[in-house]
Amino acid sequence: MTKPKSRFSTVLRVKKHQEKLTQQQLRQIEQSHQQEKELLDRLQEAREEAVQESYSTGRAKATDLQTHRAFIFHLTRQIHRQETKVNEMKEREDATREELTKRAQARQMVEKLEEKRKEETLRERDRKEQYLMDELAQRTTKTKEGRP
Repeated sequence: MTKPKSRFSTVLRVKKHQEKLTQQQLRQIEQSHQQEKELLDRLQEAREEAVQESYSTGRAKATDLQTHRAFIFHLTRQIHRQETKVNEMKEREDATREELTKRAQARQMVEKLEEKRKEETLRERDRKEQYLMDELAQRTTKTKEGRP
């Protein structure tokens, strides 16, 4: 005979699935965030190298200096865009982490409700068994005393 499903089992299964999906999404966001941070670091290193190179060259042509300066400004703009992107990824990561926390709390709440329901069902079953045992004991006592 199969065990009857509790009324919370479907809700609990859905909550667990949602939590699992949110965890996967969070891992993907964390990986993307890490990649974006690494790209930002590489851009900053490239800019630092370009700045150091501009100081290390002695006398240079004006066109070379303009080209080098334009390259440094280009890297600076890329760095600002990348910083914005990294900050947005961090915000998404924080929001997803908060969502995951809420989903975990919702799942735990359903688990607690299910546990309470099981305990209540067991107590009710025990009460009924005790009532039946008392009834049976009264009947046997009455028959022993000679009463029908």
